[in-house]
Amino acid sequence: MPNTEKLITFERYEEHKGFYNYSDGEKALCNVMYSDFFEYPEDDDEFPYTSAHELLCGSCNHFAMSLSKTFNYNQYIIEGKNKKGFHVFCQIYKNRRWYYVDARGVTSSFDEFMDVAKMFVTDEYMIRPVTSKDIEEWENYSDYNEEAYAFAEAVIKKYENYYVLN
Repeated sequence: MPNTEKLITFERYEEHKGFYNYSDGEKALCNVMYSDFFEYPEDDDEFPYTSAHELLCGSCNHFAMSLSKTFNYNQYIIEGKNKKGFHVFCQIYKNRRWYYVDARGVTSSFDEFMDVAKMFVTDEYMIRPVTSKDIEEWENYSDYNEEAYAFAEAVIKKYENYYVLN
């Protein structure tokens, strides 16, 4: 198992930790199951949460809001100018370096961070702070907000060291 709780230097000057330290961090998120924390709702064929991968791709907004609530991180949204896709994450500025935080953990590499964001943002993009209007829109879009936040908070609590800079 890789060392996931310490910042690991790669490409000479970048750092990352958490699920980023696995050879396939996205696949590792697929192994963190909703059922590890909660029972699945009975008779709900539309329930969207199987694994923590959904907190990276699909409910990144819930995860970023939970990170913000837990660690007081600033939330940002990267969105294409065509407004067809977005990814929500948190940023930390420490020791004159920006770090990007989402369900995968912490990375100082914008390119590494973009491996997921570019799936949703396919054209020219902008990065801006999340607004109350964004949050209101997200809250009205999902019927599973309570479950998403509970799942995100449970993952953050279990893997807390993946998401903090020491």
